[in-house]
Amino acid sequence: MSMLLAVRVVVAAVMATVPPALAFGQAAESETGSVCIAPVFEKPDGMSAPGLSCESKKLSVSFDNQQAMPFPLISEHDGKYQIGKSVKIDALDTATRHRVVVYCHGKPQQSFTFRFSDFKTSQLCLFLNDLYKTAQLWEAKESPWCKCK
Repeated sequence: MSMLLAVRVVVAAVMATVPPALAFGQAAESETGSVCIAPVFEKPDGMSAPGLSCESKKLSVSFDNQQAMPFPLISEHDGKYQIGKSVKIDALDTATRHRVVVYCHGKPQQSFTFRFSDFKTSQLCLFLNDLYKTAQLWEAKESPWCKCK
């Protein structure tokens, strides 16, 4: 058997064991990740970075080109806090870049992009920093204020 024929036989044997989708450069089913959105205080303390002050009831967020949704709220009544449920955004493709936009009164206020590959896990937490009101994205396990299941 010639060397060229031997190489062809080996290549043919390897190709026979590779799933067809991978053999033609197509990705196998992509994995999905999630982002948990933490609630914000209904009555904020008034501190923020310049240009980021906004009534909490007017804050909303969108992922990619989805419709914006309001942030969940933490309200206070008679000295007791009632914490709104965190909101979970599921089925985000872990292989693509995602755009997050935070709106105030329906106008874009902050935006950033991220990839799940920038993190150790595919379960993330989005919250507004208490001091500056900047949007932060952390791993959910390091963010106890995100309460998604």
